[in-house]
Amino acid sequence: MKFIERNLPILLWQNKAKQARLLPKDRKAVSAARKSAIVEAKRLETAENNLDKTISDISAFQFQIGDKTQFNFKALPESIDDIELKKNEVLFVPLSLAVNRYITYYNSAYFHLDIHNFVDPNNQVNSARFKTVPCWGQSVVYRSGHPDFKEGQAYYGFWPLSAYSIREIDTQVSNTDIAYLSLPTFEGPKEWLKIINFEGFTSKVADNYEYIKIGYTFALALRDMDAYGAKRLVLSSASSTSAQIIAMCVKKLMPDLQIVGYTSQRNLDLVKSFEFFDEVFLYEEIQACPNEKKSLYFDALGDKHASEAIFKHFTLSRWWVYGEGSEKTYTQFLKLNRKGTFYSNLVDSHVYQIKHDIKDSEIIEFYSALIKQYDLETFWGSGQRQISTANELTGVYQSFIDNTQPTGEKVLYRSPLLQAC
Repeated sequence: MKFIERNLPILLWQNKAKQARLLPKDRKAVSAARKSAIVEAKRLETAENNLDKTISDISAFQFQIGDKTQFNFKALPESIDDIELKKNEVLFVPLSLAVNRYITYYNSAYFHLDIHNFVDPNNQVNSARFKTVPCWGQSVVYRSGHPDFKEGQAYYGFWPLSAYSIREIDTQVSNTDIAYLSLPTFEGPKEWLKIINFEGFTSKVADNYEYIKIGYTFALALRDMDAYGAKRLVLSSASSTSAQIIAMCVKKLMPDLQIVGYTSQRNLDLVKSFEFFDEVFLYEEIQACPNEKKSLYFDALGDKHASEAIFKHFTLSRWWVYGEGSEKTYTQFLKLNRKGTFYSNLVDSHVYQIKHDIKDSEIIEFYSALIKQYDLETFWGSGQRQISTANELTGVYQSFIDNTQPTGEKVLYRSPLLQAC
């Protein structure tokens, strides 16, 4: 297995993706299902979108399958206090959901996993044409039909971008710290149904848990492979949260591995202030970094020109791409160096955690140490923008479509139901 991982890792990655149920066994059938869903969505009569951007009491934000420039709002009922909850059902309200570029991206695997039911706030909002956007983040218990879930408790998980959602708790495998949602129609990874109580953490720190899982499992896997015999790890987009966490986790577990970051002039001083980067360079100065011996490359940027220069300058024994933008360049660089794969929280970190029986408590303990070492409570407490209204959501969504969203800005959605709290 180590031989394949070193020399043709895409084969093992595909197997892991199938285990994580992100890549289906019959990809042709799923591709056909995806095309069919898009055709059906386009065939339906185009409804007039609710684009009254002055309203704030929206219950769900959706975009059209096959045409992400078309989006829609669903209005809140007059009172969510009148919604009847069944036994073990909980009404959750978003405290902070990460609104990033992925809210415009409906993965083809979602069709295979029937995720339109998974992200439906109450199993009745989504249609064949419009789907609610999926987001990672925290929601709080607003009302509860479960004896152990109390109002005000915050849970991190995978939530629909809506002012509220109703979920049934799986009583067979849950406790008040780590619980699982009950959704019999969902065939995807059980990990997506997990919700975690981050009591004792600020929401700003808890919001980055998915990144920490990626960084921790990536660093462990890298250590398992002795860093593929490389001297350094090169990271693009060094100012991004994903690159920062990869760097700090690898430096924590493999202190002798040199960490090199590339960034823009605007973010240069910021990245140089991070002690987990050994060297920092501008994209215009890629060749300024020493390149003796082998290197590793983690592309968190997806910029073709920067990656081309890195591939030419360094001898790469292994490389990864991360993020929607990187998918566009992956196949191009695979022709230059076959020792590369995607890095996905839903594949690599998810499968590694299960195979090695890594508990969330272990990851949280590791995370706590990083928080103290790098004062992450303070660092991640700045530079965030909170949105709630239809006007704000429209603006952010459109900025992703138009590619005008400021680089590195973190946007968090908070339910308008919590604005008075």
